Amino acid sequence: MRQRYCRVCGGWHDLEAWPHNCMPERNLAASDLPGPRFISDGLEIRSMHDGQMYTSKSKLRSAYRAAGVEEIGNERPRPIEKPKTDRKAIRNELRRVYADYTA
Repeated sequence: MRQRYCRVCGGWHDLEAWPHNCMPERNLAASDLPGPRFISDGLEIRSMHDGQMYTSKSKLRSAYRAAGVEEIGNERPRPIEKPKTDRKAIRNELRRVYADYTA
């Protein structure tokens, strides 16, 4: 006969005959089955561009697009493009300055 400690009542019970009053309560409204996930469009938000209140994300985004504003979030920022270095111009400038300095 094996026994286990009960966290509900604090006593020891046989594993083969666990009392029903010590069973953990189960929420019948919740299900173990996966449910559909959806993102709601409804949201009250103040625009950072024009200061108006919008009640849906799609209307806010259409106002941003109409104004030419870029909405950023969790996406990675675009890499900054560095200008190409004109090494030939730098070399010529250094030669000119060196020639002026030594002359």
